[in-house]
Amino acid sequence: MYKFSVITPTFNRANHLPAIFNCLLDQEVIDLEWVIVDDGSTDNTKDIVSQFDGPFRIKYHYQQNSGKPTAANKGVELSESYISIIHDDDDTLLPKTLPLVWKYFDITNKTFQEECACLSGLCIYDNGEIIGDKFPHDYYISNHIEYQYNKNIRGDKCEFYLTSVLKNYPFPIIKNEKYIGESIVWSRIALKYKTIYINNVFQKKVFLKGGLSDQAIWDKYPLGRELFFNEASNPKFSLILRIKHYANYIYYAKNNNKNILQIYSSSNNKSFFLPGLFFYFILIIWRFLKKFTFINNLRQSKRNGWQKIT
Repeated sequence: MYKFSVITPTFNRANHLPAIFNCLLDQEVIDLEWVIVDDGSTDNTKDIVSQFDGPFRIKYHYQQNSGKPTAANKGVELSESYISIIHDDDDTLLPKTLPLVWKYFDITNKTFQEECACLSGLCIYDNGEIIGDKFPHDYYISNHIEYQYNKNIRGDKCEFYLTSVLKNYPFPIIKNEKYIGESIVWSRIALKYKTIYINNVFQKKVFLKGGLSDQAIWDKYPLGRELFFNEASNPKFSLILRIKHYANYIYYAKNNNKNILQIYSSSNNKSFFLPGLFFYFILIIWRFLKKFTFINNLRQSKRNGWQKIT
């Protein structure tokens, strides 16, 4: 049993894998495995991986292109460790992050401190700026819903989970959709398990052109979004969020060609149908007005010599 599994789903990003390899060398931890799930790459990913020669174990698995959720599930399935992180192929861990994470692990009980299932820290952009918000506390125990969502803590965070927990909470696989946000899994876990939140920077993220963050993913994969918002009306969310999420559930369900009766019958929380429907109409008006705001902002940006950061 390794201390850590670093799980990297990857697709045609061979040139970024050496940076991950080097950041793992900087961890000064050899009791780890790097689990690379190649999701049908057509570049030289396999050849690049075969050249890595480090003190830790490297597992390489190739599969036909099926999307990140399937690749992540396979990586978790292959993992043999106490702690896992799903580590995107354009991210890098900061030096000595893993030894720091290990300090919060209770080896006797095989959990993080105080029986938590996750340790969450901060991420930075390539320029060193912290992504989103810091946590309101330097050490706090809560869960993904009640802390991050209800307190509106914005921005990507870096989560280390107990491998045993991730094995019990795979990403939903939806036919004809190759992506679903991690929050649906983190929210499901939050219904049962707690997380430790600390204001340490764990990970650097680079948002590449053509990557998932550079796509209109919610329009491209609406079924997953519908599923998330349906589940996100559960009682752990604040009242206003439950109503807003239900409105978004109606929005995506209608975009997925469901009628009102089907939406109601498929709902996880039918008591929120009427207030959700009311806010749905407000949402439609807001999205309509937002189109004009976007166009005006785009025109203004072009006048100011705007360039997209990739």
